[in-house]
Amino acid sequence: MTILVQVLEQGYSHSTPWQQRRYQFVDAAHIVGLRLDGQSGVWLDMTRPGESHQLALTPSPDLSAYFLMRVFDDIANCERQGGSWLIGHDGSNLESITATRFPMP
Repeated sequence: MTILVQVLEQGYSHSTPWQQRRYQFVDAAHIVGLRLDGQSGVWLDMTRPGESHQLALTPSPDLSAYFLMRVFDDIANCERQGGSWLIGHDGSNLESITATRFPMP
């Protein structure tokens, strides 16, 4: 079972158009910590020392906690259902978070 979570490839500002943002996926099994930076950023700390990835940059700081909880709720749901999953999003909006089983049936 593998659950891959989409993260931003590097830190972006709110003014960066979504078309110019780059994404990658990280294995949820390697997430050891999570942080809110107080400025709308949501970060995941990984098993390698010093490795972290920006999960999202939300429109406002109060939404970052909800974004984080929503992604981890999806991770828990995927673990309960078993199999391999991709959890993707647009990097800022709660409504964009989607979990999809892979490979596609």
